[in-house]
Amino acid sequence: MTRRETVFESYYRQKDMCDERVKSGIESNRKAYASLSFVDKDGKPLKNVKFKACLKKHAFKFGCNIFMLDEFETEEKNAAYRDIFADVFNYAIVPFYWNGLEPQKGKPRYEKTSPRVYRRPSPDLCVEYCKQNDIDMKGHCLVYDSFSPSWLPRDAAKIWNEYDRHFDEISSRYRHDINDWDVINETICWDVYSPQSSPIFSERNFIEKSFELARHYFTGNNLFINEAAGIWELFRYDRSYFYLLLDRLTRENVSFDSIGLQMHIFCPKDKEMERGEGRYNPIKAFNVLDTFSEFGKPLHLSEVTIPAYFGEDDGEEIQAELLCHLYKMWFSHKACDGIAYWNLVDGYAHGAPLGDMASGENVYAGGLLRFDMSEKPAFKALKKLVKEEWTTNHEDCTDNFGKARFRGFKGTYDLTYYVDGKEYKTEFLLPDDVAQTKIIVE
Repeated sequence: MTRRETVFESYYRQKDMCDERVKSGIESNRKAYASLSFVDKDGKPLKNVKFKACLKKHAFKFGCNIFMLDEFETEEKNAAYRDIFADVFNYAIVPFYWNGLEPQKGKPRYEKTSPRVYRRPSPDLCVEYCKQNDIDMKGHCLVYDSFSPSWLPRDAAKIWNEYDRHFDEISSRYRHDINDWDVINETICWDVYSPQSSPIFSERNFIEKSFELARHYFTGNNLFINEAAGIWELFRYDRSYFYLLLDRLTRENVSFDSIGLQMHIFCPKDKEMERGEGRYNPIKAFNVLDTFSEFGKPLHLSEVTIPAYFGEDDGEEIQAELLCHLYKMWFSHKACDGIAYWNLVDGYAHGAPLGDMASGENVYAGGLLRFDMSEKPAFKALKKLVKEEWTTNHEDCTDNFGKARFRGFKGTYDLTYYVDGKEYKTEFLLPDDVAQTKIIVE
C-alpha cells in the first residue's frame, strides 16, 4: 500500500460516520444565534436598519507556538513571520522554558533587550506583538523537569524555594496579560531516574504541589496540565494511564482547569501507522476525546505536528489532507476549545542545525511553511478552514420591531450598520446559546 492508502484507510472506511459527526458537531458546538436589537436613544425600535456582521475573531483558539518571533537569520523572514502568524492564528504559545528564560540565576530574560536565546524570544517581545495583533496567549511551561536550568540546586527544599520565587516573578509580571498557563508538562514521558532529573521529579506529590503553588500565584488564570504520553497509543478508555492520573488528581481536588493533549507524529515514515492508527482513525480519535471529556474540563490539542516527510513526492499534499481531517474532528468536538500547531516553519525545529532537513525533528517536515517561508498546502488548507469555511459574514436588515437574528460561528464580530444615511461601526460578542445584543443609536 502507498502512504496515502495507509494513512487514509480508516477515514475512507468510516467516511460517512465521520463526516456526519463533524458536520453536526460544528453546527451544534461552534455556532450560536445572534439576536440584535436596534433602538434610538429613547429606546424606540429602529426598523429596516441595514447591517453587516462579520466574524472578526474566533472564540475557538487556533494557535501555534511563537518561538521564532524575530529569530530568523534575515529581517525579511522576520517580517514575513510576523505578517503570516497574525493572518491566521488568534492564539500563541509563548516560551517560558526556565533554562532559556533564566540561564543565569537572578538574570531572567523578560525584557525585549535581553540577550538572545534561539527559539526563546523574550516574553515581553511576545506579549507586545500579541497585544498589537489581538492574539491571546498561553505561557509554556512553568514546570518542565527536562528544561530546568543547570544552576538549580539538587536539594528538594531549595528547589521548591526557587520555584516559589520563579512563579511569583512570572505571575506578577504576566498573569494579567496571559490568561492560560501550562503549569506542568510531560510528567509521564521522562525517566525519573535519569541523572539530569530534579530530585523533586520523583516526589509522590510533585504534580499536586506544582498546582498548589500555581494556584496561589496565578489566581483567576486558566491552568493546564499538558501531556504527550498515555493518550493515543495504548488507549484503553478509562484505563488509559493519563486518564488514571487525571482521575487521581480530580479525586484529590487538584485545581487544574484545562487538559492539554499533545499530538506530535514524530516517527519514521515506515513506522508512521504505529502512531497514526490511534490518531488518524476517526472512531479512535473521537473515543479519546469523548473519554477525556468525562472530566468536564476543556480539551486542548496542545502540540500538533503532522508530517510531510522531507523529500516525499506527495508528502505535502497528504499533510494538508490529514490536517483537514484532524482539525475538522477536533473543531467539531464539544469538549475541545483550541488547537495549537507546533512549529510553523520547516528547518527550525528544536535540536537540529538551521535549515538541515536531514536531522532532528526537521526530517518530518512538519511545518506549515517551507524553509523559504513559502506556504505549503497544509497552511493554505488551514487558512481556508479558519477564514473561509468556518467564518460568518451576514448582511440583513431589522424587522418592524428593530430586531434581527442570525446563526454564526462563536466569536467577536465587527458590526457595520446604517441609520438615516449615516454609517456606524461597533463590535459584539457571540458566545454560547443566544447572544442578546442591544445597539443604541444616538
